[in-house]
Amino acid sequence: MAEDSTSRGLRPHGYSFFCTAGRGMERFVMDELSSKLSADQIECMPGKVFFQGNYDLCSLRKMKSAERIFLLLRKGPPLTEYKGNALFSLRKFVIGDSHLWLDTLQIWKQFQEPSAQRGISHRQEKSLKRKLDDNSSTESKTCKKETIVNEAPLYSEEQAPMEANTQLLPPKPSVRDAEDTGHPLFEHDISEPVAFRVSCRCSGVLTKKMTAQDIGRIIGVALSQQFGWKPDLRRPMLEVFVHLNDMYSVVGFPILRQPLASRDYIQSTGLRATTAWAMASLAEISTAQYVLDPMCGVGTILLEAAMEWPHATFLGIDKSESQLKHALNNVKKAGVMNRVALLQGSVLGLPVLSESMDVVISDIPFGKKFTCSKDMKELLPDIIQQMERVLRIGGVLVLLLSQKLHYHLKTNFNFKSNENKTLQIDGLDSSCQCSSKDSKAKEQIAMKHLDFTSLTYIESHSISLGVTEAVFFKCKKTS
Repeated sequence: MAEDSTSRGLRPHGYSFFCTAGRGMERFVMDELSSKLSADQIECMPGKVFFQGNYDLCSLRKMKSAERIFLLLRKGPPLTEYKGNALFSLRKFVIGDSHLWLDTLQIWKQFQEPSAQRGISHRQEKSLKRKLDDNSSTESKTCKKETIVNEAPLYSEEQAPMEANTQLLPPKPSVRDAEDTGHPLFEHDISEPVAFRVSCRCSGVLTKKMTAQDIGRIIGVALSQQFGWKPDLRRPMLEVFVHLNDMYSVVGFPILRQPLASRDYIQSTGLRATTAWAMASLAEISTAQYVLDPMCGVGTILLEAAMEWPHATFLGIDKSESQLKHALNNVKKAGVMNRVALLQGSVLGLPVLSESMDVVISDIPFGKKFTCSKDMKELLPDIIQQMERVLRIGGVLVLLLSQKLHYHLKTNFNFKSNENKTLQIDGLDSSCQCSSKDSKAKEQIAMKHLDFTSLTYIESHSISLGVTEAVFFKCKKTS
């Protein structure tokens, strides 16, 4: 049996973390960990990326492609590799060494802000601080005595998290070190009951023996018995995340209450922020001056790009007046009015000079949410012609397409290839292949077969948008 990677000692190269990500997004998470955090020992598994390092909360918030960040407690092989019955294996793996739980809990507390301990979001922190300033010091002391552990700060001002400009989190003594010195790490003693809940995801062979609810209940009872913690499903101080499948078993504590994809600067939501950021990262905006989204919607792609690359100028065009109003509200909320311009217009006749844009990036509408008088397959040739026209030589085009649209694009349109060979369809399942019914429809619709000889194909990358499968399509304009 493979050895549990976290049972051999407490993080010799810093703290151990992992990020969750949508399928296909792991690549972007790994790139960010390397470029932004210089993370050590990066390891990728489907849906998760593990890494090590010493980071403060400000550094971890820089991650834009990850869904959530967790402090890793245990990572091991699937429970099917443990001998004995499933219930015994579950308790043995999850609980394991009780000192590891207590040490990891103390590390987790270092990342928690006073606002998070009260069960509110990060965006409400300023409002909370104003209310706290109005209270007298006498009232504050009284509140501290009467408030239960899951509604009070876990540290005093002297023990607050690192300042925003701190790059590295200095090593902190473990629980056993604190016991040796006689000084507590935090204002509240660890003997106080921790309000917690267990979030369990389970798939594979194990689900034939017990459900995720059963596993969560077993773990919750075990933690209550072992540490005296108090289950609280509505307002827990601590969430225990457990993911069990046929490839690995993982236990961790989420560092932030809100997902990283919930951006404070986005008021009206559209495309998921993590997906929009990943698209922008492919577009090589770091060397661009002018960036265009010709079907911008509420402007999510423009916002993600403008927040990450502040040197460039961004233009969003959409034919819908209501969408542009939402986009304007988002731009104002994000404070990027001086770098993002919005214009009403049609992607079929862009009011933009030819060869004036360094980057064109767009989410091509698809799915039940979007309706159009014409099939998008019919419109796609004219759309790409307009994008090709406004893109300068050397510029980058990045599109988000459904898998079927991607298959149609690569089958019916000719692009240059760096390797001078027929483009292959990567990451597509059999549902994307044309059936006999699709072939008849294709014959009935007089589709344009065009040569985009100035566009050189770079790559296609499959991702998951929940129930929908999609593809990032990238090419460059050459002479």
